[in-house]
Amino acid sequence: MLSLGLPHNLKYWLALRSLPGVGAITGKRLIDKFKTAEALFNADRQQLIKAGVKKATIGAIESFNFSQFDSIFEWLEETNHHVITLNCPQYPPLLAATHSPPILLFTIGDVEHLLNPQIAVVGSRSPTPQGLLNTEHFCTALVENGLTVTSGLALGIDGEAHRAALQAKGHTIAVTGTGLSRVYPASHRELAHQIAEKGLLVSECFPDEAASAANFPKRNRIIAGLSLGTLVVEAAKKSGSLITAQVALDESREVFAIPGSIHNLLSHGCHALIRQGAKLVETCEDILEELPSMANTHLCNQRQDNRPMLNSDAAEFLSHIDYETTSIDKIAERAQIPIESVANKLLLLELDGWIINSTGGYTRV
Repeated sequence: MLSLGLPHNLKYWLALRSLPGVGAITGKRLIDKFKTAEALFNADRQQLIKAGVKKATIGAIESFNFSQFDSIFEWLEETNHHVITLNCPQYPPLLAATHSPPILLFTIGDVEHLLNPQIAVVGSRSPTPQGLLNTEHFCTALVENGLTVTSGLALGIDGEAHRAALQAKGHTIAVTGTGLSRVYPASHRELAHQIAEKGLLVSECFPDEAASAANFPKRNRIIAGLSLGTLVVEAAKKSGSLITAQVALDESREVFAIPGSIHNLLSHGCHALIRQGAKLVETCEDILEELPSMANTHLCNQRQDNRPMLNSDAAEFLSHIDYETTSIDKIAERAQIPIESVANKLLLLELDGWIINSTGGYTRV
């Protein structure tokens, strides 16, 4: 099981996540502008104004109290507790490509699962017996075909999806709408422990953050964003599962729906999705034929390669190199270290297969 060190200058990332008026979209824009959270907090007022930062947010940056994060650093000292920042190489690339990727991901378990090819499985909190049976059959087949089942730890279909994946000796990821020091619903406490031991728990909430209605749509966007596609097993016309499916559609991901009886209210949401273009599925093969070939996807390559994992310093340095060609001068400027030191670090990353030497600079792979 992979163990990550703490990201460089984590306190600034936690502070960025805490700034009033700064959500995932604005946070990403600020990171794109300043490259690191530390650079944002060290910028002067004129630089912040030029970057479009609001007056109230500038005031919060200038007077920020970093001591409020002591409990989070204590939480991160526990076994298999990690935090992944938006610019970490371990940040899942499919999620990073979405419209509003989380600035931070807190995790418990094996973070390597984040790079697995995933399928989201969601549905009603009050499913029919047939819905539970369908969930078990599909999730068993999906993990047997190398996919990780990702869901939201909710009652009903979500919980059954996690259980079925575990029982089939597969991998599962639970994205929660609370901090990972809490389990919601409480009845899934044992299931959450099993997932932490054999899969991965994920949240963008601070560890002690309680459940709130606003957090669950945010959770749903992460479920869809991590996954190659979303399978809706059962859902009423007004269902949180349809939010997950809509996010998947908005991000140009595949959406699958299992049809049911016209007399079953929990089939109406699935039927509505099918009318909107979701694929009607009756077997796991109906899903697999629509997904990219596992042997040819970037995700699969990441999971199966033998590159050594990076320590926190190397991961921080790698974050200064883009997936497009980045000049050595630009890398040195971003990293704020001499050219000769940059060259040595680049050589090590190239030998380990994290970058390639391109015309005009270096490119992440």
